[in-house]
Amino acid sequence: MTHPPIRPWSRRVSALLAALAAAALLAACGDGSESPSTTAASTLPAGTVTVWFPDDQGDLVRETRLRPAGADPLATALSELAAGPRGAGLLPGLPAGTRVLSARREGDVAVVDLSDSFATGYPAGGSTAEIATVGPVVLTAAGASGARAVRLLVEGEPPRIASAQLDLSEPLAPQDLGAP
Repeated sequence: MTHPPIRPWSRRVSALLAALAAAALLAACGDGSESPSTTAASTLPAGTVTVWFPDDQGDLVRETRLRPAGADPLATALSELAAGPRGAGLLPGLPAGTRVLSARREGDVAVVDLSDSFATGYPAGGSTAEIATVGPVVLTAAGASGARAVRLLVEGEPPRIASAQLDLSEPLAPQDLGAP
C-alpha cells in the first residue's frame, strides 16, 4: 500500500538541523546502558512494517509490507528497503549495490551498518537528493525499531562523505529530515 508523500524539508529547517543534531547528541548520551528488546522476536505475531522510498520529485512515500510471524521488525523492514519499491513512480531507497550489513537497537537509537556502496553512491548535490538517500533508511529503521533516532554506519564506521550536508556522524531523527 502506498501512502501520501512527505515533502522534503524546507530551507529554513536546514538551519535548525545543527541545533537538532546537538540536541540528539545530548539526549543520546544518557547513562550508556543498552535496553534489550522487551519482546523476543520468536514470539511476535505476523504483522506489517512501513518502508520508505523516494519518488522522482524527492518526496518520501511509504509502502506497507508484511512481516512474517517471529520475524524481527527492524531486519524485515531493512530487507524490504533493500529489495526496493513496489509502487509505480518510486525509486530505490538505497544507492545501487548497497547491502544492509547489520541492524540493532542500542537504547533509543537504531544502528544501521551499510556496505561501502552507500558512501560511493551518495549524491553529490543538494539537500533534496540527500534526504532521498538518507531519509528512507532513517524513517524505515526508526519506525520498525521504535527508536528515537538512527545512527548510520558504513562498514562499521561513521560515514565520511565530503559532499554530505547532513552530519552523518550523529544519529538522525525522522524530524531532522522533515518528517512529521
